[in-house]
Amino acid sequence: MFQALSALGGPLRHNPDFMKLWAAQSLSAIGTRFTREGLPMIAALLLDASALDLGLLVALSGLPGVVLSPFAGAWIDRTRRRRVLIMADLVRAGALATLPAMAWFGSITIGQVMGVATLVSLFSVLFQTADNAYLPTVVERDELIDGNAKLATTDAVAEIVGPALAGVMIQLLTAPLAVLFDALSYLWSAALLGSIRRKEPALVTGDRAPHLWEETKEGLRFVFSHPVLRPLTLCQATLTFFLSFFGPLYVLYAVRDLGVPPGTLGFVVALGGISALVGAQFSAVAARRVPLRTLLFRTLLAYSLVMAFIPLAHGGLWTAVLLLCIAQLLGDGLSVVFFTNVAALRQKETPDALRGREGGTLHMLTGGLGIVAALIAGVAADRFGIRPVLVVAMLGAVASSLWLLALPKDKDL
Repeated sequence: MFQALSALGGPLRHNPDFMKLWAAQSLSAIGTRFTREGLPMIAALLLDASALDLGLLVALSGLPGVVLSPFAGAWIDRTRRRRVLIMADLVRAGALATLPAMAWFGSITIGQVMGVATLVSLFSVLFQTADNAYLPTVVERDELIDGNAKLATTDAVAEIVGPALAGVMIQLLTAPLAVLFDALSYLWSAALLGSIRRKEPALVTGDRAPHLWEETKEGLRFVFSHPVLRPLTLCQATLTFFLSFFGPLYVLYAVRDLGVPPGTLGFVVALGGISALVGAQFSAVAARRVPLRTLLFRTLLAYSLVMAFIPLAHGGLWTAVLLLCIAQLLGDGLSVVFFTNVAALRQKETPDALRGREGGTLHMLTGGLGIVAALIAGVAADRFGIRPVLVVAMLGAVASSLWLLALPKDKDL
């Protein structure tokens, strides 16, 4: 894995600590697709869950992260971020390993699935917040877009390989056993992170004792008073709200309403990885050639419109699959260009001492709205059907792009 990434690393391939971080995330990204596909499959196929059950699964799994994320950001700003990454990997590996263990004894329940999803989600929030703050430690400021693009490339490759492989393994081995691969990937990731040698900057704690609530409020004030971070945060929060309608419903919609087999659905999702891979390669190029404010607005608007192909899917099996494939092939690349440049911009605009709190604020808003959206989606889908709910979600994603018009026009972003 390390050698394969080195061939693609460009100038950053000479940075061994970044390459280890990249390799760790590559292993974890592929494994994560097994859980992302596996948990809804366990609920929908093994436990006969309803749309409301899947909405609750998404909502309850995100609740602890939403409640704790702003405080987690303040804590992360006062601790070694690599240690947080390793701890999060180990806890997630242990939680996921319980699913195949209980399935072996025929005792798996929807409650256990929700509990595992909750724990994994909580420590994923810790991991993502610490990871966003840790990347500038291992790369230089002018390498942030390139570093984020490399990580997006990993996600793109994982989107090609992971869902297709997960779909096949779910059909052949059952979903609980497929999830075991993700548990192993977290262990490999922890081992690689443990081998990073670059020291983190000295912690800035000041002379006063830690006061997480005051430091959390300081992070909130910083984000919402910042001319760049405020519209970015509001845009991402609104976008996440409407995209979270798709989260609990997409698998149910494809498998039950459209009759797409799990293996075929895995390959459909994997096709999006091809588009995402192209988007990752062009993220930095696009940022150099197009004003960032214009780039972010246009890519998000185009991505949101492409989502319309999902609720438009209908007719025979292969017609429906074709429309789902169009959404994946066109949408994922645009999404990667948008989120890669947003991540780099947020890192550049945030001082190191506030990166944990900035990330925690973002997770609190996006996660909280995601929970509300998942519950609304589950209830609305059971009452009105999944397709109308997905149409509303697509229109809401289009509207979220309007926040970007508030970004400063005369600032060199």
